[in-house]
Formats: sequence, C-alpha cells, structure tokens
Amino acid sequence: MADISTTSAWRARALDLIFGYHRSKSSAVPPLTQLCLRILASFPSSEFAEHVVPFLPSHLCRDLVRYTAIHTPLPPSKLYAIYTHANHADGELLIVGPQTTLADDFFIRGNHSSHSSTSQDLSDWDSEKAMPPSLRTFILVSTPMAVSTILSLPPTITHMALLNLPTPIALHRLPRVCPLLEVLDLSYNTWLSSTSKDASKILKRVDWSRWNCLRVLGLRECLISDEMLQKLNRGRWDDVQVVERPNP
Repeated sequence: MADISTTSAWRARALDLIFGYHRSKSSAVPPLTQLCLRILASFPSSEFAEHVVPFLPSHLCRDLVRYTAIHTPLPPSKLYAIYTHANHADGELLIVGPQTTLADDFFIRGNHSSHSSTSQDLSDWDSEKAMPPSLRTFILVSTPMAVSTILSLPPTITHMALLNLPTPIALHRLPRVCPLLEVLDLSYNTWLSSTSKDASKILKRVDWSRWNCLRVLGLRECLISDEMLQKLNRGRWDDVQVVERPNP
C-alpha cells in the first residue's frame, strides 16, 4: 500500500491547521506569485543559493518554502540556503521529510552564529539585518526530532506543528522549553494514536498547565481521553480548542 503522507494532498491537509492561523498575514499566494515561485524553485542548487536567495525578501522565502512543502519539498541544499542567515524565513522554520532532516545541533549552532552577527551589527543599529525577527513558527513533517533539538528550541516559538514524526519524542519536555505556545498541532503521529500502547503514557507526562497561552491543540488521528481533556483545561478561563478531525 502506498504511503499517503508522501502525497501533496496529504501534506496540504496536514498543514492546513497550522497555516490557517497565519492567513490574515499571508493569504493564499496569488497565481502569478505561484508561477514565479515555481520557476525560482527549479533553479539548480548552486544558482539558487547564489543568485536567488540573497535577493528574495524573507516573506517570499517563507512563501516559497510553504508552496514547495506541499507540492514538491525542496532538497536540503536549497532549503538550508534559505535558512542560512537567520535559521528561519520571516520567523518560520518548516522542514518536510523524509529526505530532509533537521540537524540535532541546528539551534545550538544557530545561537552561536546569531550572537556573533548581532555583536558585529551593534555599530549599525539601523541596519535591516541587525535584528532579524525571532522564530515564532516551527513545523516538522515526517522527519525525526532529537531530544537535543527539543532542549535547544527558542522560547519565542508561539506556533508549532509536529506532524507524522516517525518516532516518539520527549513531548513532556516541551512546556518548559517553549512556554509561550498558542497553537500546537500533534496530528497524524502514530505513536499518539488510539492503537499505540504508549500514547496514553506520553500524553499523561505532559504538564499542560504550563501552557497558559495555549488556545488550539491539534490531535487529528490521535488518542483523546476524558482524563487528558480535564488536565488540559484545568484552571483555565477558556477551554483549549481541540481539533480532532481534518477539514472537509
């Protein structure tokens, strides 16, 4: 049986929830822009890195990554050329596997690089490159996530999607590392499905009360128990919106 997670239709459905909370800022890409992005994505890797990325505004880099993430995910050479400067594109980091993975020390190396460049740019405080935007949206699809990656995630992240990850992660560590999460999508992870013997244990270990800002929790094709919902909403003025079904 074919793996539907490798199809563009599945990726569009999987990413629909996390993308939906940014449509006011980046609405559907106009057809002309889509055509331009497709042409840019077709450049050979060396030309793409040298002649495209340096001249592409960060919001268009983000749109390019989003468009290709659904239709034809960029190879690592092109994707990381986009993420070279600030480790994200306009505050968003999106990795689609299985061909592309996130290095275990990605954020550790990035922190050293950012500190160095920021120190150098202090003398030019009005430069557009002096203070790049913080990482706010972090999305992984069909690719592993190491414990070291979790522990080094920037605390500025407010929107996160961890979709169809091939192996379980230390989910219980996330509330301390990323306390500002507003939207968290854990959909399509088989290790959180109702047929997984470990799903209940994994979800029980999460201290949901640490996520004071959490508004939306995606659990499509995942285990949702009454006990978990009680822990999730305990002490909140408003219940967290739990999304358990894909959009029609």
